[in-house]
Amino acid sequence: MDIYQSFYVYAYLRPDNTPYYIGKGKGNRAYSKHKNIPVPKDKTKIIIIENNLTEVGSFAIERRLIKWYGRKDNNTGILRNRTDGGDGVTGRKCPDELKKHFSNLFKGRKVPYIRTEQHNINHGKFMKGNEHAKGSKRPDLNRKIVSCLHCKNQYSLGQLVNHFKSFVYKTE
Repeated sequence: MDIYQSFYVYAYLRPDNTPYYIGKGKGNRAYSKHKNIPVPKDKTKIIIIENNLTEVGSFAIERRLIKWYGRKDNNTGILRNRTDGGDGVTGRKCPDELKKHFSNLFKGRKVPYIRTEQHNINHGKFMKGNEHAKGSKRPDLNRKIVSCLHCKNQYSLGQLVNHFKSFVYKTE
């Protein structure tokens, strides 16, 4: 088999044998963990619809099948796919220059990432409608009063975080 014709299109089936996901892959992709879609435990519920395809050919069939069955997220059908298909990157390799850049960027960091106020505002807006965040309790950082070990002053936990930031980010 030619390396350029090693792609296939696959489907994950529900117990009633209707598809809930259509994908394109090569190698072991159909049987590998996906980010948001559960792989069927019963491997007979994974079917290869078409194989020996080029990448372009597999994208075309994937798009056609997703359009045919429709997507749940946009109320057009039964699939849990989040795109119309025909996208994605095969075999992406991170360039050495980029790896080196990120390595240098994070070298010597002793302080964990501290969010900015704008980040917290944006994150709060995002989480407001997020069903996974419902019911989770966040501590009220301004209720409990504690003493700073360095200066012995009294602070709420929220104030203490800002107090420590002033120590950590002192410019010389």
